[in-house]
Amino acid sequence: MGRVARKEKEKQQMSKQRKFGSRKGATFIEYALLAGLVAIVVAAAAMFFGDDLKKLFGATGEQTESVTTNVKNVDLTKTLKDAGNKGGGQQGGGGGQQNP
Repeated sequence: MGRVARKEKEKQQMSKQRKFGSRKGATFIEYALLAGLVAIVVAAAAMFFGDDLKKLFGATGEQTESVTTNVKNVDLTKTLKDAGNKGGGQQGGGGGQQNP
């Protein structure tokens, strides 16, 4: 491309920039509109599925509380003694002597 042609192309680009301005503002507006659309979709989904999700998480919370209560009530010393008497306290594939 010749020198004259390159200068002419640069002139045209500068003319377009002056005429239409910067794209930064347009990009910001596009992202703002997209974020607004996402917020609307999330709000609609929350309204539509809200009761079902509340029941699901409520049931999960109750089960978790039940398991926590059961774990707190376990006597680990007795459980460990029982495990020691059954298998000699060894895990894995044999090779060791078991308690009589």
